[in-house]
Amino acid sequence: MKKISILVLLLSVFVQPAYSVTMGYTTGTEYFKFNEKSRIDWLIGAMDGIMAESTYINISKAERGTWLGRCIEGLEFEQIKAIFEKELNTKPEEWHAPAALILRGTLARFCIKRGFNP
Repeated sequence: MKKISILVLLLSVFVQPAYSVTMGYTTGTEYFKFNEKSRIDWLIGAMDGIMAESTYINISKAERGTWLGRCIEGLEFEQIKAIFEKELNTKPEEWHAPAALILRGTLARFCIKRGFNP
């Protein structure tokens, strides 16, 4: 339970833009309403939170880097953004959910395919 509480805290600190907070998180629908710069800013914050969460949960692996950091090494940021937006575009039934959780699930599935376990 402590790990989940810290994850929620990290996501709430790093993920939510101050100008668009709905019940403490940004939804997929709200993400689509952002302009391009705001989308990039949000993604950077969300990925930072996911990396911090994965480091905290997997302390023994921290010296090797987080699963996400190792998985996305060498990718361009635009590729990561495209992977996330493709997921959102193909699953409109999830737009009401916290976008950070959608991003984490999308990246986890992507990384598992690349041989990195979250």
